[in-house]
Amino acid sequence: MSAPSVDPTDDRALMAAVARAHYLQDRSRVDISESLGISRFKVARLLTRAREEGLVTIDIHDWGLPDVELGLRLQKKLGLTHCQVVRSHGGDETVRHQIGAVAAQALGETLREDEVLGVTWGRTLTATASQLQHLPRLSVVQLTGFVAGDLASSPIEVVRQASQRSGGDVHPIFSPLIVGDAETAENLRRHPDIRTAIDLFPAVTTALLSVGAWNPPDSQVREVLASDDLDNALSKGCIGDIAGILFREDGTLVDPEFQERCVSILYEQLQKVPRVVAVAGGAAKADAIRTVSKVGLITELFTDHTLAEAILAEDS
Repeated sequence: MSAPSVDPTDDRALMAAVARAHYLQDRSRVDISESLGISRFKVARLLTRAREEGLVTIDIHDWGLPDVELGLRLQKKLGLTHCQVVRSHGGDETVRHQIGAVAAQALGETLREDEVLGVTWGRTLTATASQLQHLPRLSVVQLTGFVAGDLASSPIEVVRQASQRSGGDVHPIFSPLIVGDAETAENLRRHPDIRTAIDLFPAVTTALLSVGAWNPPDSQVREVLASDDLDNALSKGCIGDIAGILFREDGTLVDPEFQERCVSILYEQLQKVPRVVAVAGGAAKADAIRTVSKVGLITELFTDHTLAEAILAEDS
């Protein structure tokens, strides 16, 4: 195919001709250089300039697709057993759906029959549960009580979705996550139905949960805390929450007395779960994810590229 007639002294027109021939006609640099009567080195320089000056732009339509290289870098950085990073695009709900799709597929491929799957709640976790296609027959147990707000993203809904896909035993916890005093929380834990779920916590083989961030805020727990509890947690350095557990930057509990008022898995119990899968997206959660990884509260992470890049930029 012959190249269009171009004045080799008109640098920008020549640049456009080279770009069209290379990117649209898929012609080699040698072919272009011969047809235009310029060196292949000049062809290479013009192609570079075309991109640098914006004459040529390249879009990769990778919405919702895993970025393998970024995932491996993040896995190494956080010391986890597995990470998958999704190239996320769109609004918050779209990003949650993209992360959830990848997490749901992985869970369907890796969970095994007769496991005990523990679940919490969160908007990205709900997006994960809603996209589960099939699970082996296993038991599903709720690891926390619920918080006020959107019932569609409650732990009860996540338990329902997961149990429907597996067909195994299901153990919900029909209790608020946070109550007014430790005595009330203890009485709730003694209720036979709730006790049945709590007694399964040590048997959990895989936990599926979300991570909330407090600075900047991106946490459903933070949104519903009473003002006194919120002020207390902030004054004591809370940076995030996981399964109803409030933690500081060093991973320690913000307030053990507050945790006694929660109906949820204990910090020490969560640390002993063999596989803890977190699903979370957004750069705001970088500090919280670093902390839960460092202290062994999660073993795997499904996230988006904005969170991954925020964590990896820490030492750059």
